[in-house]
Amino acid sequence: MPTSKFELPFSKAAAELLKDMTLEDLAEDPMLEEARKLARERLMIAIKGKGFHTERSRPLEVYSFVAAKLIAAAAGRTVLARLANYEAKRFMKKCQGMSLDQLKAIAQELGIELREDGELWMDLASYLRGASKIGGGKWRLVNRIVSRGFVLISRYELERILAEYVRENVMNTPQVELPDKLKRVADEISEIFSKSKRPVDIKGELPPCIEELIGKVKRGENISHQARFALASSLLSRGWREERVVDLFRSLPDFSEKVTNYQVSHIAKRRYKPPSCDTMREWGLCPGDCGRKRA
Repeated sequence: MPTSKFELPFSKAAAELLKDMTLEDLAEDPMLEEARKLARERLMIAIKGKGFHTERSRPLEVYSFVAAKLIAAAAGRTVLARLANYEAKRFMKKCQGMSLDQLKAIAQELGIELREDGELWMDLASYLRGASKIGGGKWRLVNRIVSRGFVLISRYELERILAEYVRENVMNTPQVELPDKLKRVADEISEIFSKSKRPVDIKGELPPCIEELIGKVKRGENISHQARFALASSLLSRGWREERVVDLFRSLPDFSEKVTNYQVSHIAKRRYKPPSCDTMREWGLCPGDCGRKRA
């Protein structure tokens, strides 16, 4: 089955479709009303964190994707992070119905070089770009098979890295002055998102590494599994209630109430100790010498 030229809503073919379009067109053109509605739908589902929108025509998908990104960027970094996570997950779901040849065509569109010799290999630079923000030790280069500038990967890992490229595209959306019609949607989305969060009051001196992680979470940045464990175990050890830790994690782009409740409860029940300073350094979570030492 051939790969659709609009499989990626930011492909060269999609850019060609958008080349003569202005922000005013996107905001006011009556022919794009359905695209504006779909953009809002994408954002609402992204904020809720459940489900996906029903696939529409390729042009409508492209127009609404661009509109949703611009609205999300105007609504704030945390909203943009939610949309980035939504689009990455949606892409992963679509990958299930694609052949390897289709995935390879998408990789080529993104400038990723793949090699096959009975196994699947990705060029080192592309691998590092995609894998650097994925949590888990298996993605670290030291744990990979590398040969002649290529990294051995599985089909699933190819899908996961492609999804990170989708996330990156959304997160790189610039914040621009929107026409009034789109700005009103951005304000509405921002208000809905703010009401969906619970305020978290943080008092007391914390180590710089933990303060930095809290800042990233509050900004809606996607942090690794090691970082989440370090943050949860550190706060629980300082007397935070489980509910308070869960509330802090609500700003994460991939927040799931069920999963977060389970993981925080598991850490609390097992009374896991926070990682040592050496471990934090090994995980790349130490911002520098703070004069403290935890063994």
